[in-house]
Amino acid sequence: MSLRISRLSNHKLDGSRKYFLDSNVWIFTLGAIVNPNPRETAYLSFAENLLQHEIKIQTHTLVFSEVFNALLRNAFDDFKSQLKANALDEAARKKIEGYSLKKHFRGTTEYQTALERIKSDVQAYIPSLEFLDKSYDLDFEYISKSLTASSDFNDYLYYEMALDLGLTIVTDDGDFNFSGIEILTENHWSLKNSQS
Repeated sequence: MSLRISRLSNHKLDGSRKYFLDSNVWIFTLGAIVNPNPRETAYLSFAENLLQHEIKIQTHTLVFSEVFNALLRNAFDDFKSQLKANALDEAARKKIEGYSLKKHFRGTTEYQTALERIKSDVQAYIPSLEFLDKSYDLDFEYISKSLTASSDFNDYLYYEMALDLGLTIVTDDGDFNFSGIEILTENHWSLKNSQS
């Protein structure tokens, strides 16, 4: 089977398709990017078009597990940057650099604020989401045996779901290059390699 990777910005929205947004697209969408670059803008516009046309977005709770964790790591990085900016000397900045999310961030007001913002943002999208967890019969033994060294578990699961359910994957992941499914992306590496 050949790779079916297309440029997202050239794609005409089709209400009969089942679009599955990978976690990196959700991170762009929920990450409150102040000045998105053209690549990020393509993903943001696509997500907005899905909502405007009331096309249900296919998803899985694993996607949002990745999203929550990534956005909280981003908030933790911002927290550390602020602490380092206010630190009195280099020794204090080095100590802050060694902070861990669980030990030094979780109990803070900043963590709680970030978590509540992420939860609220995700809640706003729930009416537009169709969670596939219950309807997709995951064959864990098959997936664990078939997982290749070149892909991570979640990507492989999404690939199998796309094959079985006819999903169109929207991703910025440069190594999401499975054959037999439709992939929409703005990732230059993926687009270049799909031409070879």
